[in-house]
Formats: sequence, structure tokens, C-alpha cells
Amino acid sequence: MLDGLDEVPEANQRREQIKATVEAFAVAYPKCYILVNSRTYTYQKQDWQLKGFREAILAPFSKGQIEQFVDRWYEHIALFRNLNEKDAQGRAQLLKRAISNSERLRDLAERPLLLTLTASLHAWRGGTLPEKREELYADTVDLLLDWWENQRIVRGADGEISLIQPSLAEWLKVDRDKVRALLNQLAYSAHAGQIELTGTADVAESDLINGLMQISQNPDVKPARLIEFLTARAGLLLPRGVGVYTFPHRTFQEYLAACHLTDYGYPEEIANLTRQDPNRWREVCLLAGAKATRGGAFALWPLIDALCLQNTGTATQADDFWGALLAGRAILENTDAKNLSAANQQKNDRVRDWQLAILKSDLPPVEHALAGDTLARLGDTRFDPAAWSLPKSEMLGFIHIPAGEFIMGSNDGRDNEKPQHKLTLPDYWMAKYPVTVAQFRAFVEAADYTDFREEALSDPDNRPVRYVTWYNALAYTKWLNKNLVEMDKNIKSENAFWEGLISGELNVTLPSEAEWEKASRGPSTSSGAGRTYPWEGDFDLNKTNNKDAGIGTTSAVGCFPAGASPYGLEDMSGNLWEWTRSLWGESYSKPDYNYPYDPLDKKREKLDAEQNILRVLRGGAFNYSQYDVRCAYRDWFNPFDGLNGLGFRVVVSPSSSY
Repeated sequence: MLDGLDEVPEANQRREQIKATVEAFAVAYPKCYILVNSRTYTYQKQDWQLKGFREAILAPFSKGQIEQFVDRWYEHIALFRNLNEKDAQGRAQLLKRAISNSERLRDLAERPLLLTLTASLHAWRGGTLPEKREELYADTVDLLLDWWENQRIVRGADGEISLIQPSLAEWLKVDRDKVRALLNQLAYSAHAGQIELTGTADVAESDLINGLMQISQNPDVKPARLIEFLTARAGLLLPRGVGVYTFPHRTFQEYLAACHLTDYGYPEEIANLTRQDPNRWREVCLLAGAKATRGGAFALWPLIDALCLQNTGTATQADDFWGALLAGRAILENTDAKNLSAANQQKNDRVRDWQLAILKSDLPPVEHALAGDTLARLGDTRFDPAAWSLPKSEMLGFIHIPAGEFIMGSNDGRDNEKPQHKLTLPDYWMAKYPVTVAQFRAFVEAADYTDFREEALSDPDNRPVRYVTWYNALAYTKWLNKNLVEMDKNIKSENAFWEGLISGELNVTLPSEAEWEKASRGPSTSSGAGRTYPWEGDFDLNKTNNKDAGIGTTSAVGCFPAGASPYGLEDMSGNLWEWTRSLWGESYSKPDYNYPYDPLDKKREKLDAEQNILRVLRGGAFNYSQYDVRCAYRDWFNPFDGLNGLGFRVVVSPSSSY
């Protein structure tokens, strides 16, 4: 094993000589397995490749390796600090749980150096980590800086301590804060100039050495000795290659850049950078806001003003949408949105209104979902919080689907979608959105309903409720029907919708798959083929939350208004599967109820059918392909099961149709 190919003294000057020596060694001993290691950057980008050698990159730690490391770490800590063995085991479990529950910590823990850092910080804090990420990064940066610039000592055989190297600050004869300020400035410059938007940037050795020499108060410090000092240390800056340094993770590069901007460009410069180049500066912006807020929540609002400059409707530039999106995230991360002064409440409301505008913008799908979640916490004005039990919009959230003909099924899809045929349905009213978490919670609380999975109420209020069985959905419709009838009696309207509910000619229920498909595809068109998706044309990932959108979970209802059906219904494609009242049959492979669909066959919509018969699902979900989110696509599921991609919407339909 030849360790540190690129770390031989005078490596850059002797590169060709070193490579030729290793290659000759391999030729001279052809029966030997020879392993050479090098820093990845140097080997791939600084002409250190060896002829005849295969290349491999060390993989990040797996989940099992992370957990094994943590267990061994605390075994060591128990011996080193005389901890109780059970206490050490308990702390190890806490750290493993913290890493498992945090995507950011998992990303750090995949790297041995940063896992060591995380474990050190966890042990130093007595078995905890800061809950806020800015505080976590602040503590880890301090620890990394200490590793990088502290004294080097060794204990001899006689037990006496000898100093090998002083700390960097002692050697340079400068205050440690000046070293930190230099690192902040280097991180900012590197981040601003980095071409790639992932990974860490290069820091030229000349910039680092020149910066340290300029702040040094020690005339005896020489650049060559300083390079030697820094190269032998691991910490806040790592030697990446010959003449190149970098930060151990992009997180620390972003945090240090945020520290620089908090001191020298807050809030105007950081806001301008973020609005113009959000993919580069978004994390820096949020960390700068969090750092500023440590001194008090009042420090955040100048940044909110700088990010979100004006009310909605006065501008439609992309930077306005990005600024408002990041302003919303900053508010959620750093303030109690329910306890604001009157002036800050106005700013909060301005940011909230912009989230609704973002849903109609050209920002990527992931940002639509983020804006939807921000709305849930800032206050989603599309719904009246005092009337969460009732869908609210046109006709309390119901959209009229007029009687008439439409195209059902597909000749190009799966066998169970064939043949495509025309079908005529009477008037009915379909909910614009799937039933939300808040609407389902209102039912649970009002009806004292307990027969459902707790996960159903775990998402933000304005996301569609999921984890619901077909029987949960049916129970909701019965409860809502009763409430609407009582409301109708008070309204005494002559509207056909209300009159039908009062007389019992209309009922709130789950849609049949025919009602669902017509609401999704629209009426018959001159082409005679029917729409493939709720919108005109081919698949468009900006109009649906399916796996191509990259969101990876459900999104707030109405995040993709451009994907609305011809009647104005939203989320009919993707987000989550929706229960219908239609029966599939006992066998998933051979449906009992095939096409052409017969609306006069009352058996296929029977609500009290045998409990083991499968029910039809429609719409697709966030983790399904574009093929599965077509209007004509049919699927099935056991009515007693409620998974993470199953929800429902309601319909007010003629009682005679089922």
C-alpha cells in the first residue's frame, strides 16, 4: 500500500518522477496487488493518474457503518471519561436517533471526519445537539476551527507534555477573531465564484497564505513554514490538492459566507444576491437571517423587507417570487408567526400573499410545494379557518359539472381502460380540491371519530389528508352531508344544489369513477379522443406533483393551478390517489367491472358491498410515473388499507346514481 501519492514532499515539482516510480514498481512486481491512495481532487484534476491502475472512490458511510461508528465512539468515550457504560450506550442511541431523523445530519455523518466532529460535539454537550441548524453549524465551526488552529502537543514516556506547535493565532500573534474573519471572507469569495452549485469551492493556497500573512503580527513567520503548518492539519480548511484548499462540506462554506455577509452586507447585499441567484445563495441567506436573529427577532424583519420589497400585483419578475419564497422560509425558521407586532404582521401578510402568487408562477414544482407548506403556517387565505369543516370556494368548494356527454377510457392504455367510449352523466358537483388535513381534523373532532391512523393528521393543514381507508372517507362524506343539510335549512336557498340536498335528491358521497373521469377530462371534444391529462397537450411536470416533479411527498392542495381540469378542478393528476365509490372486484388481475361503463348498473357503485371487494382508485400520486397520472388510468386497493398515497375528494351527486 502506497499512502498519499500526492502528499510526498515537493509533490508538485516531482509529480512525473513519483508517477514513473510507482508505475515502474508495478511492472517490476506484476504478481503483487498494489494499492495507491490519493486525494480525489488531486488525482482527477491535477494530472496524477497512473497508467495501468484502476480507479475507485471511497464510498460514503452507510447507515450501518454510521451506527457502528457511534457505538464504538461512545465505548471509547466511556473509558476515556469514566462514564457509566449504560449512560454511554444511552447517549449513543440518542445520537443515532438524531442522525436518523435529520437529513442534514445524515449528510454530514456519511463522511468520517464530519461524523467524528458530530460525535465529538454530541459528547461535549453531554448527549445533545443544538436543535436549530444555525446553532449547530456555529458550534461545529468553532470545533473545526479549534481542531485546525489549536496547539500541537505530545506526552513523552515520562508523562511530561511537550509543545510541538503553538496554535495558529499564537504563532501569527493575532486575535483568533481575525483568523475567523479571514475564513469568513474566503468562504464568501469562494462561494460567489464557484461555477458548480453543489459541493465545495476551491480556495487557492496563495489567497489563504496571503490573507494570513497580512493579518500576522509575527515578522518571523515565513510563507513556506505556514504552508507546512496548514497542510498537516485537518479542520475548517482541508488541503484538497497541491496548492488548493477547501472546506470539509458545503454546509460550512455556506455558513461562513453567511457570517461574512451578516457582518458586512446585511440585509441589502444578501437579499440582492439571493433574489438574483437563489440557487447559489438561498442557504446562505437563511443562515444569515438565523445568525442575525440570535440578537433578537427584530433583526430578521429588515431582511424580510429587503427580500420581499412590495405587495403582490406590483411586479411579476422572477426575483420577486424568489425573494418572497425565501422571506417566507426565513419567517418560519426564526419567528413565532402567531405572536407578531402590528407592523410585522403586515410584513408577514405581504409575504403570505406572495406565496399564493408563487403557486401561479413559473418557479419549479419543488418551489410550488415549498410555498404551499409556507402558506400552511403563515395562514392559507384560500380557506376560512373558522369553517374548516366545509370546503369553501364556489358553492362551498364544489364546482358544477353540467349534464352531458364525455369520453371515458383509452384505447392506448391498459386493457382495463378499453374500449374508449362515450358516456352521458347527469348534473353533479365535485370538490375543487381533495379533502385536506384540516378538514378531516374538523370531522374527527366534531364527530369524535377514532377509527383512523394517527398519521392522517400529521401533515400541514392545507395538504390533502392521506393514510385514510375507503371507510374513513365514506364516514367523512356522511358527516359532511349531515352538516350541509343542516346549513341548507338555515339558508333556505332556491338554488338547485341546496334544494337537492334538503330534499335528499342529492347526497355528499365519494365520486364514481365515471364522475371522477369526466371532472378530470372535461366534456367531449371535436377530436373525439378526450384529454390524456386534465390540461391540454402532453405531460408537463410543471402541472402535476408526480415523481418527475421531484417533490417526493404530497404538496398543499392547489399548488399546480396550471394543471387544472377544464371545469377548474385541481390536483386531479398526481399528488395522491383518490378513493372512488366504484367497485373493482375480488381479483386485482381480473376486474369484475369492465368497460364500457354502464351508469345504470347500480352494483358497481354499491356502498354496502362485501367488505373484501376492492375499490377503484383514480389520479395517481406523488411517487408515480406520468403514465399513471393520466385521466383514464384505473387502479384498485383494499378498502380497509390506508397508505401514504391514498386520499379522497367528495362529490354531491344524484342519489339515484348509486
